[in-house]
Amino acid sequence: MTDLSYPVGDDTQRVVLQLQNAILKRIARGEGLDVTCRSLCEQVEQLVPGVICSVLTVDRAGRMHPLAGPSLPESYSQAIDGAAIGPLAGSCGTAAYLGTDISVADIATDPRWADFKHLVAPLGLRGCWSSPISNPDGVTVATFAFYYREAQGPTAFERVLVEHCLHLCLIAIDRHNRVVEHERRAFTDTLTELPNRAAFNAALADIRERAVERWALFVLDLDNLKVINDTFGHPAGDAVLRIVGQRIAAAGSPGGPSGSGATNSR
Repeated sequence: MTDLSYPVGDDTQRVVLQLQNAILKRIARGEGLDVTCRSLCEQVEQLVPGVICSVLTVDRAGRMHPLAGPSLPESYSQAIDGAAIGPLAGSCGTAAYLGTDISVADIATDPRWADFKHLVAPLGLRGCWSSPISNPDGVTVATFAFYYREAQGPTAFERVLVEHCLHLCLIAIDRHNRVVEHERRAFTDTLTELPNRAAFNAALADIRERAVERWALFVLDLDNLKVINDTFGHPAGDAVLRIVGQRIAAAGSPGGPSGSGATNSR
């Protein structure tokens, strides 16, 4: 839980605690990351009238993807989806690249917004303050931003509020990643890293639910695998299965139905 021991006004502390409790309850209930962050943005916008809140994730390739921005038009989110972080990538892209908060009071004249200001000008947005959300390893995984309709930077209250929002987002992202990893392991064959039988059953159930009429099932068998196991040992047989699995995955159609993994029968 966020440390509130440093001195803040009673009203500020009460507001922050209420926000924190509301978002932690959503996380504890297992609500989706996008739903949780959207709720956070909506509540923050109620606390700070006139501010537009945004959360972007940053993938391993250093590209940004909108996660929550309930008051931003979908067209804007689509326009920035996949944009690369960098020293001149707006407030969010620069904050993610440098690992520090970036406050731009006047988007129209700031060089960091040169390639993006045409996207926000029609929306009447003049300022943007963005802060990086970093994991314990110091890697920026997301950004949390305030857009302003006036040429301005953050107030003292907003800085206190956002400091706690960063922690809440990180908790939500960490939980989401743990859930995704748990599901990945449950549906992945440990030997070949291909989808396992549970993934096949889930894909088959989805096909039935959507009443897909055209689909195919391929069952592959490796000849002489027992000979390899008996001659060179099971580690060699496992290596063969891994290589075959990699080749099957490479030859498979991207986005196609999941197949089951291979097993080395002893």
